[in-house]
Amino acid sequence: MRGFTIRQTACFASAVVAALALACTPDGPSGVTGLDPNARAARSISPSYTSTSLGALPGDNSSRANGVNDAGEVVGYSLGANGPRAFVTVSGSLTALPGANSNALAVSNGSPRYVVGWVGAPSLPVRWTVSSGVPGQPAYLSMGSATYGAARGVNDLGQSVGSLGNDAAIWDADGNVTLILAPSGFVRGEGRGIDNAGHAVFVFSRPDPAWPDGIAVGYLRLATGEMIALPPSTASGISYANALSQVSGSTVQIAGSISTSASSSRAVRWTVDVAQQQIVNTELRSEASHAVAISDAGVAAGFTEGTTNSLRSDAFRWQGSDLLTLSPPKTGKEAKAWAISPSGAFIAGDAKLQTGRLAILWRVSP
Repeated sequence: MRGFTIRQTACFASAVVAALALACTPDGPSGVTGLDPNARAARSISPSYTSTSLGALPGDNSSRANGVNDAGEVVGYSLGANGPRAFVTVSGSLTALPGANSNALAVSNGSPRYVVGWVGAPSLPVRWTVSSGVPGQPAYLSMGSATYGAARGVNDLGQSVGSLGNDAAIWDADGNVTLILAPSGFVRGEGRGIDNAGHAVFVFSRPDPAWPDGIAVGYLRLATGEMIALPPSTASGISYANALSQVSGSTVQIAGSISTSASSSRAVRWTVDVAQQQIVNTELRSEASHAVAISDAGVAAGFTEGTTNSLRSDAFRWQGSDLLTLSPPKTGKEAKAWAISPSGAFIAGDAKLQTGRLAILWRVSP
């Protein structure tokens, strides 16, 4: 995929759940290009960090981290012969979440912890509650008439967003669903993140022969229901909104990507004034890249990519104008960052190690 595409929504319908777990990843070819000169110079003054492989659940051979909070608790999936299994880290160790054929996609920052994702084949949207390090059984979220779906983002109140069939969805803390209608001309939707004020980011798409994953546009939906488009840089381009910060003053910051062609993507960070209901700043990276997560202070995480069909990639931390490359543990390569904690102290993702792709946790020091 190229950024974080709606193709994830369609893949939930697949009956082959192991393949589903591998396919449901943000869009974009793997790879890395050289950083711009300013980013290279910034490395010497960037924060220090450590990287740790989280391994996989017993009997599995690969894993991926999809979410992390300020306690350094990571959620994701572990994959083996019996399909994907959702996990949460407890005291630094992977602990399976109840439910077979499952994936955990986000974790909250409050107490108790809420973890959302999907369980089963076809996938059903769920929310787990983790209290005192003990995960409870999955609570199945309302689905209306849909037959499959997934919850992708959750806030500290237990509200979540995701998709049901081809429709974008938002659930309240009790699990009741509201479908978010796609803007005119779009046929699919997916929620990707929600903050504690109830503002949420969505991506809507429609098929287009010139774009393998379809034409897509990201939106910020305010808690009051107003929709603010996060436009691409050109009329013929596409945009993805992947995550948002908490409100600071009257603004939120959103991490995403913009593409002007099917083979190009650049990380973007929008600042939106929710009171004025308008975009007040747009920051765009120069290298081929994807921003897929953002802290409350506006520090984005994601990965850079290289030439088409290249398998190389570099995880990054983007603060201000500086881009810090995050190396995986020794012998690792092709790292990608998928999540950052609200404080920015932890970044989670995966990388290729000797035994396969495994979940990685980076801890950042000022």
